[in-house]
Order: sequence, then C-alpha cells, then structure tokens
Amino acid sequence: MALDSNLLYGEMVGSFLAHMAIPLLMSMLVGVLPYMMLQQKLLVFLALCVGLSFVCQLGFLTIMQAISCQGIKDVRSIATGAGIAACITAVMIAIPAYVEPMRLVVSQLFMTHKTLLTPELAKINDILIDAGDRVMKASIPAKTNLDNSDPMPLQTGGAAITVMEYEAQTFQEITNGVMYWSGFAGAYGIGLGSLLAAKCPATS
Repeated sequence: MALDSNLLYGEMVGSFLAHMAIPLLMSMLVGVLPYMMLQQKLLVFLALCVGLSFVCQLGFLTIMQAISCQGIKDVRSIATGAGIAACITAVMIAIPAYVEPMRLVVSQLFMTHKTLLTPELAKINDILIDAGDRVMKASIPAKTNLDNSDPMPLQTGGAAITVMEYEAQTFQEITNGVMYWSGFAGAYGIGLGSLLAAKCPATS
C-alpha cells in the first residue's frame, strides 16, 4: 500500500510542533535542577531533547506504518527510521547551541541580547550613562506655561549584567534557537524516516 501524502504531511507538521515543544519543556525541567555550570546544563538539555525526539519520532512512525501497512509489520524499520530522525535532530540543535550567530538570529526576535562586561568596563559604562544623563538634562528646555507637560523622560539602562545573569540569558537564547531548529529537524526526520517505516514488507 502506498504512503498517503496527506498522512505524511500531517505527521511532518505534527512532528514540527512537537519538536518545538520539547526544548521548551526540557528547558523548564533543566531550569529547576540544582545549579550546574552552563556547559553541564547544556549537555543535559541537549541529551533530553534528543532522547525525547527519538521517542516522539518512534510514535509518529509507528502510527504511519500501522496506517500505511494496515498494521505494524516491521518494528526494526520503525526504530531505524526513528534513530535516523533523532540523529538529524541532534545535529541541527547542536548548531544554535554552539554557534552563537545561528541562535542570535532567532533569539533576538524575542529578546534583547546583553553583552557581559568586565568590572572595569562596567564602571566605564556607568560613568558614560551618568554623563549622558547629565547632558540630556542640560539640553532639555524647561517646560513652558503654554503646556504643562513634563519634559520627555530620560532613557536609562545599559547596565552590565552579572556572570550568572549572562549564563541565564545564554541558556534562554539557546532554548529559543533550539526550538526553531528542532522544529525543522522533526519535520525532516519524519520525511526521511518514512522511507523506511512506511515501506511495507511484501506479502505472498
């Protein structure tokens, strides 16, 4: 029996959405674990994502074979297809995890990236902010009697973030990037896995 294209596309969309949800849920789980270094937290996070990806793809491909072949005929082909799909996920989520520009291009759509400043640069930064505030206050004209509006409020900010805050920011950026890349990995994984899982054994 030939693979129904509607079934294939439907499972690809389902896998895409599931693989976006997996990193989000795993980041929440890893976030409540006792304090670990960022690299340790990242390895646990990625391992959980890949493990759940395998389970997720296994479920989708099992359903695909059950429908396409009128029953589960070859468990090995399902497991092999799910393994291939999980490997695709592992490769694609490693890209935003370890290549900063590839995760920032996604994460900056949802949050502002703040750089980590050394204590010396932080002091210089604070001095510049204070000097900028003074210049702005001196350049804003006093309010007139024609309108009783207050002068435009000054914008402050730009303070340095601590190392722990920077690590938390980095982990959130990685989560955002992994969600995006993992979604496409899930869809591609179903496409490739279906070549094995939906291949029904010949019957005599």
